[in-house]
Amino acid sequence: MLLIVFLISKKWCAMSIVSSTSGIISKSVEGRFAGKTGQLTRQLNKIALKEMKGDKMMYTFSKAAPEDLKRLTSKNIIDSHKRVTWTNPKDNKVYHILEEGRKNGKIQVRILDKDGAYVKDAELEPKTIVIFDQFFSPRGVTHGEMMEAFVKRFNPFATVERLEHKKGLYEQIKYRGKLPINLEVKRFKELEQQMENGKKVDYISVSEDFPVIIDKVLNESGKVQKEFVSNSYYLKDIKPVLENISSKGTRILMSAGNDVNKAARVVNDRLAVEGVEGVGSLVNGKIAKDSCSRNSIFTQHYDCRNYNAVPVKDENGKILGINVTGTDSVDLPVNRKTKKLIGRNFGGTSYSTPKRVAQLSLCDMMEGIL
Repeated sequence: MLLIVFLISKKWCAMSIVSSTSGIISKSVEGRFAGKTGQLTRQLNKIALKEMKGDKMMYTFSKAAPEDLKRLTSKNIIDSHKRVTWTNPKDNKVYHILEEGRKNGKIQVRILDKDGAYVKDAELEPKTIVIFDQFFSPRGVTHGEMMEAFVKRFNPFATVERLEHKKGLYEQIKYRGKLPINLEVKRFKELEQQMENGKKVDYISVSEDFPVIIDKVLNESGKVQKEFVSNSYYLKDIKPVLENISSKGTRILMSAGNDVNKAARVVNDRLAVEGVEGVGSLVNGKIAKDSCSRNSIFTQHYDCRNYNAVPVKDENGKILGINVTGTDSVDLPVNRKTKKLIGRNFGGTSYSTPKRVAQLSLCDMMEGIL
């Protein structure tokens, strides 16, 4: 069955997130579903749905060479961060990719099929991913560190950079609690200036949202109201910055937001900016009840919502690290902070977003290889 995104207004049409587009879409948004970009989005949505239906394979690596098998099954944290299992969205074939080395800014990899048999060697050009989040905490693992773990798990070959919410002790003390909007704008303006000076950024992952009633954002024809953007003291400042960053070829993905009680009626206002793509979350093959911005105008990407923090142990029962991404690998090293995560549940569009960014960037890096 197709997964359908239901819009809240009777004047809007329903739209499938895994099949061809339909419904009322403004020209600026239609481009997100057009051509190869839209096809890849739908294919990745399908892959996420398949995994959630329990079709995810358990790999035995029956055809792997001894040395490859050792690396594929190693519990060592170094090996964990030098491998990834990737489904090619063009044909749904599964590959295991092992890092062999790095030279002149490029990454040499060994590609194996789903059974571990050798396919080919290749050289990848790493994409740069910037994560906008909070990375400082004197007590535990931060939200930003969790987002970074997801990016590095699903694309260990990307160049990952942090865009800190709050820089330095002064900002940490002054801006306690939730990030002030003016500081958020400031951070993106700083990145924009770096890009004007030649910095190359391929993807930005943002797990921030500010929910507003959707009727305030869209008009009756399903297009973003100009008045909404111009009257928003946040959007009128951040909109030109994000659009300028996007115009340079950078893809900006933001979480759709979470609201248990009124998810179908609210939208993340950041997604009203042209060039910003929304990421919603799935539970059991359906859109999660608390996943906001659940229409094709704002949210094109959908991926898994729920994750558990579990210890990864060696054959003697020693804890080697912590897994938070639902894979069989070590995502975080074991220490006093990460031990506090064990047994905890995590979820939401925050976690769907870095995973999708990682997958998209890896698909870019693998383009033309297979």
